[in-house]
Amino acid sequence: MENNKNANGVVAAIGRWMPLHNGHKNFLLKLAQTYSRVVVMIGSCYEAGTSRNCIPAIEREKMLRAIFSSEKIPKEKYTIIHVPDTETFEEWIMNIRNVCIANGVTHFCTGNKKDILDVLEARGESLGFDMINPEDGSDFPYHATDIRRMIIEGNYEKLEELIPEEIKPILFRNSFKEIIAASKNYGVKIVPGRQAVDVILLIRNITDGKVYVLLGKRSMDKVDFPGYLALPGGGIDEFESPFDAAIREFYEETGLKLQMIDNSLEPAIVKFDNVPNTNLEQMFIVGIYSSEDENLAGSRGGSSQCFGVFVEDELYKYEEYLKASDDLSEVAFYEIHEAITLGLAYQHAEMLRKAITMFDAYPDLKKGIPLSLDQYIAINPKVMNFVKTAMEIGLTDSEWEIFEKTLTRLKEDKNA
Repeated sequence: MENNKNANGVVAAIGRWMPLHNGHKNFLLKLAQTYSRVVVMIGSCYEAGTSRNCIPAIEREKMLRAIFSSEKIPKEKYTIIHVPDTETFEEWIMNIRNVCIANGVTHFCTGNKKDILDVLEARGESLGFDMINPEDGSDFPYHATDIRRMIIEGNYEKLEELIPEEIKPILFRNSFKEIIAASKNYGVKIVPGRQAVDVILLIRNITDGKVYVLLGKRSMDKVDFPGYLALPGGGIDEFESPFDAAIREFYEETGLKLQMIDNSLEPAIVKFDNVPNTNLEQMFIVGIYSSEDENLAGSRGGSSQCFGVFVEDELYKYEEYLKASDDLSEVAFYEIHEAITLGLAYQHAEMLRKAITMFDAYPDLKKGIPLSLDQYIAINPKVMNFVKTAMEIGLTDSEWEIFEKTLTRLKEDKNA
């Protein structure tokens, strides 16, 4: 690809990036060095589970971010946009034009001769932007199809040479298995219809040691699952990243605001933006949930991409900032075993069971920290009753001192 003089232009590049390889990496970095901004479109963003479309777009987005991050490309230099397939070429090309116009695109980059360039030429049409073919001047002889074949055939020695180091943790954590499953036609598919996100917030309360999940009650005006308890979530906007949709919907429905720190990793690094004195946390991909059954998917069909945030902290810090919405009222934390038995909307119970399994495998970093005396009393009903009795009797100061020393010894014995 030759160096274009218009360094202030904005270039758009569309691909399925399934998966990204060194050829992709090289030309994306050249674009970032040549133009003022790069708009990267993820095509077929709601396709998954087939041999051709075998990696969910959320993982492809992470791979793209990993490439830019590894080369210290500032986040303001690139934008990642999810573009769905459509029933007609006219609809699809209109979507592409709309994205380009909205982002001030001056140049368009694609090497897809069969599906884009030849079709435009046959129709006598032009996108209206200077066109760039990423394969011009490229000495990388492989395509994503070749990479997928190597994974299926187990040719790791060759594969390792063609995959950027920074995407390997993502590719070999989830995508590797998905490619193999899709090649055998049992991959997880995204069902046409309303595309949504759900967010599971699990908190292990260090005061009582129990695990809680954040739920709310759906409006009685809802067509699907009126009045049911549900996870926070909602629809993905047009061209929106599911990660952005998850953070947006979670804030709108609960009042808790997550900030994405680094989405080039799995799990991603996030932080609660409006809850003081919190730590960096991780946002996991829990899974994609689809069903043709209206009893599970609702009347609008579609699929949900579910994310989980697992926290070990004092529960009250988060309760203080909860704020219900019109869509989800009575937002509150429920003890996990109670929540499973309450009957949740959609496939939320299945999502929750998966998240619990993931959380059980998550390091319990607070286990080695001794309880304070107040925490010890709070989680031991018998000790609590003992304290209440002592308060009713009315001990003297010296008697209270002896009493507290006795409780402290009991607590230390328990921690030991």
